[in-house]
Amino acid sequence: MNSKKSALPAPVEPFSYYHVVLTPEGAGAHLGLDPRTVTRWARAGYLPAHPMGEGNRKFWRFYVHELDAWLSAQTNQGEAA
Repeated sequence: MNSKKSALPAPVEPFSYYHVVLTPEGAGAHLGLDPRTVTRWARAGYLPAHPMGEGNRKFWRFYVHELDAWLSAQTNQGEAA
């Protein structure tokens, strides 16, 4: 039996939606918010975000899956009459 290696490359894991990283502009577009609101909420710790850099002026980055989980957790059931 002839044991030749396959000429095809190993399968590549498909692009994962969970690994998408957004800027405040992208996160704002994803959530339907102004980018300045996204940055303000990130600074306040209200929105899941990852600061890059040190000091007062940070660059904020957002994972799509964290934003989706945060959005899914938002509800007004306690406020409904």
